[in-house]
Amino acid sequence: MKKIAISISNRVFAESVYLMLKQTGDFHPLYVPPRQQEMILIECQAAGPDILLMDVTPSSLETRLEGRLALIDKMRRELSACKMVLLCDEIAYPELARDVMRAKQAGKIDAFFYASVTAEYLAAALDSL
Repeated sequence: MKKIAISISNRVFAESVYLMLKQTGDFHPLYVPPRQQEMILIECQAAGPDILLMDVTPSSLETRLEGRLALIDKMRRELSACKMVLLCDEIAYPELARDVMRAKQAGKIDAFFYASVTAEYLAAALDSL
C-alpha cells in the first residue's frame, strides 16, 4: 500500500483526490496543508510518504512552480525515496502547464498530471510510480 501525501490548495479538489485514492484500497492518502513549505516538509518527514502530490497555481508564492520546485529540492535532500508529482490545470493555465512539462523533462519532478485527468488514470499512474 503506497502512502501518498496530498498537498493541493483547492480543498474540494484535495478532498476528492483523497477520497478517490482511499476508495481504491491501494493507497494510504494523507492530507498536508499546501501553504507553508516548512510545514509540508515537517509533515512529510513524520509520515514518510512514497509520493508527494502537489498542485501548481500562480496564485501564491508557495504554490507557484518556483516555490514547488524549491520545496522539492528540500524534500529530495530529506526524503530521497519520495516521488515528487505535480498537478496543474492545463485549461486555466496553459503556459504554466508547459512549464511543468518542461520541469519533468529536466528531471526536476518524477511525474505530472493535468487536472482534467480521470480518477482511474490518476490512480493507475500513481500506483505505477
